[in-house]
Amino acid sequence: MSTMKKWILYAIVLSSLSLVLVACSDEEETAPLEKTPELTPETPEEEEVVVAAVTDEELYQNVVSRLEQAGLTVSEPAEAALDMFKAESGMIVTINGDTLLPLHLYKLNPSDERLGIVEETGTLPVYIGSKTEQLAVKKIDHFIIYLHKGHPDYDKVMKIIDTL
Repeated sequence: MSTMKKWILYAIVLSSLSLVLVACSDEEETAPLEKTPELTPETPEEEEVVVAAVTDEELYQNVVSRLEQAGLTVSEPAEAALDMFKAESGMIVTINGDTLLPLHLYKLNPSDERLGIVEETGTLPVYIGSKTEQLAVKKIDHFIIYLHKGHPDYDKVMKIIDTL
C-alpha cells in the first residue's frame, strides 16, 4: 500500500472519529436537562431496637435498674448470641462504656440440664464454633448472667448480682 493511501485512510478514520465525538457532545448539550430533586439532608430516623427479653422478663429490667442505682452507666440492651448459649432469650448491655466486655443475660429453658451443671460447678458449657468452652456464670432461677472477669467493674457488678 502506498504512503498516500495510508494517509488518506488515516484521515478518513480520524474524521469519522471526530464526527462521532462531535455527535456525542451535541447530544449531551441538546438533551433536556432533568430537574434534579433538591438534596435535603435526611436525618436518619433512630430505630429503637426492642429486645423481646427486656419487655418480657422482670429479671432483665431488675438487673439493669440495680446497676444504674449503683452508679454504673448501662447502655440500651442489644441482641444477645442465643445460639452460643442455646438460650430462649437474652440481651447484652455495656457497662460504663466497655463495649468489648458486655454483661450477658440469658433465659434458659427451666428443664435445661445445664442448669444442674451450673448449680454444681458455677460454669456453663457454651458452644464457640466447633468446640465447647466452660464459662463462669451466675445462676438466678433459670437465668444465666455472664460477665468476663477482665471487666474493670467485675467485682462491683457481681456484688450487685449476688443481691438479686
